[in-house]
Amino acid sequence: MQKKYQKIIDSFKDFDNTYKYAYIGIPKGFGGLKEPYFGTLQKFKKLYPDFKAKNKIPTVLFLHGSAGLNKGVIYRKWIVEKANFIFFCPNSFKVKNRPIYETPTKLKNYEKVHKFRQAEIHYNLQKLQNISFIDINNIFLMGNSEGGLAAASFKGREFKGRIITAYSCENSYYSKNFEIGANKYEPFLNIIGTHDEYFSNDASPTKEYKVDGHCTKALRKHKNAKVIILPQTKHDITSNVYVKDDIISFLRLWSKEA
Repeated sequence: MQKKYQKIIDSFKDFDNTYKYAYIGIPKGFGGLKEPYFGTLQKFKKLYPDFKAKNKIPTVLFLHGSAGLNKGVIYRKWIVEKANFIFFCPNSFKVKNRPIYETPTKLKNYEKVHKFRQAEIHYNLQKLQNISFIDINNIFLMGNSEGGLAAASFKGREFKGRIITAYSCENSYYSKNFEIGANKYEPFLNIIGTHDEYFSNDASPTKEYKVDGHCTKALRKHKNAKVIILPQTKHDITSNVYVKDDIISFLRLWSKEA
């Protein structure tokens, strides 16, 4: 882990709460579960203190947006029930005095949050790699909105692929030196709406910036990338009927690849 992220982690005494109170989802039947589990990691450990599984399954490490899990509950349900993946979402809101913002604000305030979310990925990824029933060769990184920037810019080779929703992979009011962190062969899916209220080329916050409103330009050299632009769709892309199948198909395709 880079020193700058370790420094951020060490500056918060309760940073482990991002892991301890993570929002999770575990498929029905896995480890003998009679029903899929949706809740926090802390509650799961209380309900199933002796939980074990004989096999390993893929996992999605999900980075929530600035409003918390919010629409992430929909992604969680899809990923757990349709893809049969474990869903794991670190909980930023359990860290006291963490950096926050309200749009519009100064760029430096956004950047403080972006660095915090990067530290969150590093910390929780290490935790996941120590769980016996998680297939560490099949961990996908996914992020929505604020979490989308974090997932897209994470520099590492630990993930099988990435899914970025409701974020355009461009510099604007929200970031200054954004770069895709994945290498050019890592599977990468970006889904965003044409009427996104924060990142489209017609959005109020981006009106003074030249943006395309999607990740196509940033992914030109990425062989296994796919960009889906949804007409008449706003920031909440879960309202579009195609999104579920697009996400599940991506996970199923690339989790099977050697």
